[in-house]
Amino acid sequence: MIADTQIIQQILRKIRRNPSNKLNDLNEYLSKLEQTTEKASKILSFAASWSNIDESAYNQFMDNLIKNRNKNSRRFNE
Repeated sequence: MIADTQIIQQILRKIRRNPSNKLNDLNEYLSKLEQTTEKASKILSFAASWSNIDESAYNQFMDNLIKNRNKNSRRFNE
């Protein structure tokens, strides 16, 4: 497996070999990649919020969730 520092060096070498008119495209791609990573981090930050939930609160939530889904599915099926 290649170490992170080696990968970074490979990427930098590739960037240096690119013509200057492609650098803007590369920068835009990296910005989009950063946004995707940030978005995933925000979504995953909620994952641990369920770890300490009270069992009765969880059961109530699940009951309400099922009822709401059934109610909504009937509305779409009509």
